[in-house]
Order: sequence, then structure tokens, then C-alpha cells
Amino acid sequence: MASLGSNLIRTVTSNQLGEAVFDLAEIALDRNLAEGVLKDVPLVGTLVKLVRARQVISEELFIRKLERFLTGLDTIAIEDREKLLEKYPDSSDEQKYLGENLLLALERLDDVKKPAILARFFAAYIKSEIDYLTFTRLARALENFNLELLPSLKQFYLHTESDVQIPEEITHELSLAGLVVVSMVGPEGTFAGVGAHYQHSELAKCFLHIGFDAEL
Repeated sequence: MASLGSNLIRTVTSNQLGEAVFDLAEIALDRNLAEGVLKDVPLVGTLVKLVRARQVISEELFIRKLERFLTGLDTIAIEDREKLLEKYPDSSDEQKYLGENLLLALERLDDVKKPAILARFFAAYIKSEIDYLTFTRLARALENFNLELLPSLKQFYLHTESDVQIPEEITHELSLAGLVVVSMVGPEGTFAGVGAHYQHSELAKCFLHIGFDAEL
């Protein structure tokens, strides 16, 4: 039996990707009708029913993540997607690991908008606009990034660093996502002394350009 990872890569490179996305949407709808995800969660119920509902909802949300990710790749030319098979041939460990890592990345995403953004990053990798290391760094940054801070991130990069007026706690949070570089050396090359100095990151510029069409 082929691994889940290999099956995902084969789906991405298939000329029937659009049909796969449609099938996923149908599966999610059928599950709702057949199992009644919300109807099975009573206002007052047993712990067992709550646990069961949690499992069903978790599966439902992952199906939605996968659907949005594949939808984001469906606009890429089949010729570009098929090139993945040159790097990751069928039945190879490399193909299995790539697919499994994509599944893990999707599983960790905590916002309904993130799978489509991950698809943009993976599309850039498919089209050789970025290398695999950059893709993994972008995926990790996306995982750790609070999308509600996107205006602050854009503000930080659309102005010179000295002109940015963003609360330090927000800038620090951006740095934890790997999208702002923290330095203890001031802009004049001297030791900053008190507090951190925040600098632009090339990864973040790539993050904004590919993921959000930002022109920096």
C-alpha cells in the first residue's frame, strides 16, 4: 500500500487535481449529513459523546485544510506539477517523506486561511522560484505567525526600520515567528545596551511577496 505522503504528491501532480478537490468537498458534505457533526453534540451530554464529537470535528477540519491546500495548487499548470515527479519519483522514499511532511505542516496550521497560503509557498517551490529549504522555513514561519498581525508585519517592511512605530511586544512576537531579525547591536554598529534592535529579514520579504502579493 502506498504511503499517505506518496498519495498526496500523486494527487498534486495529477491532471485530475480539480476533481480531487471536488471529491474532498463532497466527502466533507456527506460526513456532515450522515454523521451530523453538530447535531451529535448536545448541550448537555455524556463525556463520551463530547470526545466523539471532538474527533469528528478534528477530522472535518483537516479535510477542509486539505481541500483548501489542493485548491490553491489547482491553478498551476499540470506541466509544472508533473515536474515534481522528476525530483520525487513514484515509490521513492523522497516522495513519501515530502508528502508526509506536507501533511504534518497542514495538521499544525491553526487558521482557516493558512492552507491556501501554504499552497502559495509550495507552488513557488514547484515552479522553482524558491528552493526546498526556503519552502520549509516559510511553512514554519506561517505555522508560528498570527495572521491578525499581518498589518503590523506589512507596516514594518513597507517603511524604513527607523520610521516604524510598532509596539515592541508585537515586534517581538513577529520575531518569534522568524519574520523579524533581533539584534543586540544598534544601527550604528555599537552595542545597543538596553533593549533589542529589530531588523528586516529576507525570509519575511519572501513571505510577504509570495504569500500576500506584497510589493516591497
